[in-house]
Amino acid sequence: MLSARSAVPADFPALARLWEEVFGDGEDFTSEFFARLWTPGCCRAVFEGGEAAAMGFCLRGPRAAGHGCGYIYAMATRPEYRGRGLAAGIGRALVAGAFADGLDIVATLPAEESLAAWYESRLGMEPAFKKGGEGVVFPQSWLDFARFCGAHDPGTPQTLLAVARPGVDLSAVRGLGWECTFD
Repeated sequence: MLSARSAVPADFPALARLWEEVFGDGEDFTSEFFARLWTPGCCRAVFEGGEAAAMGFCLRGPRAAGHGCGYIYAMATRPEYRGRGLAAGIGRALVAGAFADGLDIVATLPAEESLAAWYESRLGMEPAFKKGGEGVVFPQSWLDFARFCGAHDPGTPQTLLAVARPGVDLSAVRGLGWECTFD
C-alpha cells in the first residue's frame, strides 16, 4: 500500500537508494546532500513497504529581490510507479507547503527541456530565472554544496521555471541569475 508523507532522517537510506537508482549519483553525493541541505519538512515521499517509490525536495533559503524562495530538486519516481501521478502530487504538496511556510516563490531547473511542459502543466510554473550568474542570494550551505557539485551542466536548460504564491508578481525576479542549480 502506497503512503505519502514528509520524510524524516530515518528515511535517508530509502531516499538515497531511490536517488542512486534514478539519477546514478553515488553515496558520496547523497551523503553530502543530506548533510548540507536537508531540513525538516523539505522532502515529501511516497513509500511502499519501507522503500521510497517517489520523492521530491523543496529546498529553502534563497532570496530574490526581497522574496523568500524554495527550489524543487531531485524529483524522482521508480520506473514501476511512473504514470500514477505520484510526482505531481509530491510537487503540489511541496509548493503548497513552501507557501504555507511563508515563501513567495518556488523555482526549479528541469533536468531536460522536455520536462518544462510537465512542470508548467502540473505545478503552474513559468519561465523566470536564468541559470547561473548573479541575482539570487544563497545561504552558505547552498554555496558549499554547489562547489561540491562543480560547474553547471551545459546540457541542462538555461531557464529556471517558477511559480509565485497568490499576490506575488514574478516580474520582479524574471531574468535574475540563479547560480546554485546543482545540475
